[in-house]
Amino acid sequence: MPQVMLPEEEEVKYVVVWQRSFKVEMLKHSEEDGLNFETLKDSFVAQRGDVVVEPMEGKGLCRSRNRGIEVAMSLLSDRLEDAVFVIADDDERLEPGVFQQLRKIYQENSKLDVALLRVRTAEGWLKRYPAVRTDFRKRERWYYPSSVEMTFRSRVAVMGLRFDERFGLGSERLCAGEEEVFLGEAVKKGLRVQMVPEVLASTSAQTTGRRVLDVKVLRSKGAVYGVQLPLWRALLRSLREAVSLAVRNKTNMMPIFRNIWYGVKYIRAV
Repeated sequence: MPQVMLPEEEEVKYVVVWQRSFKVEMLKHSEEDGLNFETLKDSFVAQRGDVVVEPMEGKGLCRSRNRGIEVAMSLLSDRLEDAVFVIADDDERLEPGVFQQLRKIYQENSKLDVALLRVRTAEGWLKRYPAVRTDFRKRERWYYPSSVEMTFRSRVAVMGLRFDERFGLGSERLCAGEEEVFLGEAVKKGLRVQMVPEVLASTSAQTTGRRVLDVKVLRSKGAVYGVQLPLWRALLRSLREAVSLAVRNKTNMMPIFRNIWYGVKYIRAV
């Protein structure tokens, strides 16, 4: 985690959510690596005054993010304080000067609620990005959001927006889609979401968007349709996506459609 953080800056705080699993194998690996809550807390909190470490039992990426949002909100002097939250994973490296850049982005547009920035990898960009600042509602169909690109004002959290814990890594059946659901809810609430052509960070990770034919990814895609669309539109969207993926990947569309449709039915049943 220390590699994620930049040198201390005034008015910048880091919230580290430490998820603790009680699986014996996980505990064994953690102990072998010298990782446990006490050593983590001592190493960060003792050395830096800008870090809060929050332990959390169990698993689930969205659970972790939601806990982080709650802790970040508790650090504000006033719930109406105009702060900006940044989501970062432990394999992410924030761009030097990014906090000054974020201040500029949000100060120049007081109505902006969520800004999606760009992320680099060793090979180039994490994905294809719009060339200019673009409203999320007018995004091209090839663009899909990732949480490592997300920043948002604290007023988004004040409005009650959280990540849907049925989605994301560590959830029961849906390994992806939490960003699209979160941003879809933001747009539905009338919040302004934009893709901004500025660099937020670099990462060594790959996005689930590259595993387009993975069963869990397809089911997650269907679940997003099931949350955001009426049933008949979710059906049409599932068929269209299945055909598109089958043509692009030169494969049979029916297994693709069955998995996407499974996600639609699953999310409407839970």
